[in-house]
Amino acid sequence: MKQLQGRIGRLIGDGVGRDVVRLVSGTLAGRLIAIAAMPVITRLYSPADFALLATYLGVVSLVAVVACFRLDVAIPVARDQADAGQLLVLSLLIAGAVSLLSLALVTAMPGTLAGMLGQPRIAPWLWLVPVGILFSSSYSALQWWATRAKRFGSIAITRVTQAVLGAVTTIGLGVAGLAPVGLLVGNLLNSSAGSLRLLVDMWRRDRPSFARPSLSSLLSTLNRYRRFVVYSTPEALINTAGVQLPVLLIAALVGSEAGFLLLAQQVMAIPMSLLGSSIAQVYVSRAPDRLSEGKLAEFTLETMTRLAAIALGPVILLGLVAPFVFVAVFGPEWARSGEIMRWMAPWMALQFITSPVSMVLLITNRQPAMLALTTIGLVARVGTVGAFFALLGPQYAVIGLVVGSLIYYAVVFVFATRAANFRRSHHVALAASLARPKYAAYIVPIAAAYALSYFWRPS
Repeated sequence: MKQLQGRIGRLIGDGVGRDVVRLVSGTLAGRLIAIAAMPVITRLYSPADFALLATYLGVVSLVAVVACFRLDVAIPVARDQADAGQLLVLSLLIAGAVSLLSLALVTAMPGTLAGMLGQPRIAPWLWLVPVGILFSSSYSALQWWATRAKRFGSIAITRVTQAVLGAVTTIGLGVAGLAPVGLLVGNLLNSSAGSLRLLVDMWRRDRPSFARPSLSSLLSTLNRYRRFVVYSTPEALINTAGVQLPVLLIAALVGSEAGFLLLAQQVMAIPMSLLGSSIAQVYVSRAPDRLSEGKLAEFTLETMTRLAAIALGPVILLGLVAPFVFVAVFGPEWARSGEIMRWMAPWMALQFITSPVSMVLLITNRQPAMLALTTIGLVARVGTVGAFFALLGPQYAVIGLVVGSLIYYAVVFVFATRAANFRRSHHVALAASLARPKYAAYIVPIAAAYALSYFWRPS
């Protein structure tokens, strides 16, 4: 562990490196558990079950990301501890109200909602949606509190807890023949388990920050951070819609193709969640200080440079070997997921580099720009899926998503670097860093082999 901390410290700074290692250690353990469980899960559940899971995750993600009215995201950048405590209380109260409203809706019209989603099979399990919304949004708020307090070790432990409970539940219910509900419940736990630990940890250490907030003080705090509600809420909804609506569209129009896409996304997300999300959380916790010091551009440049050095080779390599590995690891019926993953590699590499630093728009108080950016993402991804489906056929809908995502993350790069006040010299330094022999020596051969792989077919 000390060697890993030292290497990451050299990449992104010793202080940041220590925090990233804490998060990476938990994420790595969780991902190893998920990887070990996945070959069993893909043999217990069909692509059609995964398509149902894609629909469930799409709906839960769309609502959960705004269930706190984005006041959870304001917690780590709050001006003082008292404001942060009130923001956490507001986040949890609003999330509970949104979940209750969702429960009333799915109870009143499950068949109608399932038909609108193009997945009639999900009707009996729609009651899980409000549960998933409550668990996921509450975990988000508590995780942002832990991020503010720099308790990255606690966050890491919750990620292991999530992986263990999610895998055990999914496999156990699958063995019992309870498909597809086992897949839905397992993924619910995989995204939210650990909330109780963060809550207890927060209450034990930070109780003075929650000294009986009054209604007037909560409303006053809500008013001070209303920009997050006014701008960040629609931005987050549009951003998540840009990710989830194309999958929901593919699930409704092409059926099991959404299941293949979901498995490819989950496997390709391993490097993103292993380092990308961890670095993003640490970046958010430290960027406000760099902004006040006038060093935000340099800090952002350093982060993006290291992300590029970390991501390009391994992510493209994953795309290169995916068509050959998926059949052996997950079973013959999942060959299509390997092909989809190969197409996704450039998109995921660009996302890995740009997504962690995109929060610079909120740190620099540019919520309107973030809203515009996510609108572009929604239009680009949904538009390309629809266009490829209509013009080229159902089998090209996923390729449309890849093209739209590449366009979007290229725009993210432009917006993020402008918000960080990049000058021409910063762009030149970023490009020059990747041309160094120690990076180019392994990135160039992998990229060349990846390009040639489109002429190969797994036997």
